Amino acid sequence: MQTEWAKQSSAEIEVVFLGTSSGVPTLKRNLPAVALVRQGEVFLFDCGEGTQHQLRRSGVRMGRLRHIFLTHFHGDHITGLPGLLMSLQMSERTTPLSLYGPPGLGEMIRFFQRMMHTHFTYELQILEFEEEGKVLETEAYWVEARRLEHRVLTFGFALVERPRPGRFDVEKAQRLGIPPGPLFGQLQRGEAVRLPDGRWVLPEEVIGPSRPGRRIAYCTDTRPCPSGVELARGADLLIHEATFTHDLYEEAVFRGHSTAREAAQVALEAGASSLILTHFSPRYQKVEPLLEEARALFPCTWAAHDLARFQVALPKGDGHEREILVQKVPSGGQRG
Repeated sequence: MQTEWAKQSSAEIEVVFLGTSSGVPTLKRNLPAVALVRQGEVFLFDCGEGTQHQLRRSGVRMGRLRHIFLTHFHGDHITGLPGLLMSLQMSERTTPLSLYGPPGLGEMIRFFQRMMHTHFTYELQILEFEEEGKVLETEAYWVEARRLEHRVLTFGFALVERPRPGRFDVEKAQRLGIPPGPLFGQLQRGEAVRLPDGRWVLPEEVIGPSRPGRRIAYCTDTRPCPSGVELARGADLLIHEATFTHDLYEEAVFRGHSTAREAAQVALEAGASSLILTHFSPRYQKVEPLLEEARALFPCTWAAHDLARFQVALPKGDGHEREILVQKVPSGGQRG
């Protein structure tokens, strides 16, 4: 029976690994895909074969899927897309769905439709890009893309929340003689208010400095590169490929991938708070060697596995002191 996410706290972003293998699936690892769940909105990064099955197994609600970001067009990152789009069609979806990726994405989708003799009853919005920059922007967050270094045109992505308003100081407001009620709300919205005695109070008199949002970066497939470091700059979480251990460095260079040590070096150089490794070569039945290699350089590292879930909390302070906001959700725990 399919499980579903319980009502999610707005203070958390859920990160769900749907596939952690590279190249080909294994008995325990699906092909690359990561879902982020933010305030009930689902973002999907890459869509390897079998992603729709993993979404069902994870309990992430496909009906809330709004955006799919494709890093590049190697088969292990896109072969799950036709099936997922068809399943959304069969479920009578009506909500628009946005796809983001390198040039050729629209042509690929039209080819799928011709070969499958189908059309979609929901609106499919396709955004192709080959330059770096923001590919999605709202009042609450944006998603930026930067070119990575792989064998074909490849992009990494970062979901970045806008700064939040500072904390409202109720005690200070009371000392200034501001009556509770509508005036509190006006100040919190950044509006100056006039008190019954004629005095004006500015928002900055009762509201602290703005508080940072979160930054989650996704870098795969790639060699370590400056643009990957910039995507991860100050990130609360960096999701980075670790296809090989460092004894296979030359093979990593040849294939355009990174070792676990190199992923840790990117996290360290970028000043990221946390690192999660993924995209493991099928030759590794166990990921402990990759995890140990990365932790030797960057201790706050986890190794993902299929259906692993992590929560990224909101910073508690004003952002001047870095916090470790990421925690792994135990298997069988409450689904956020």
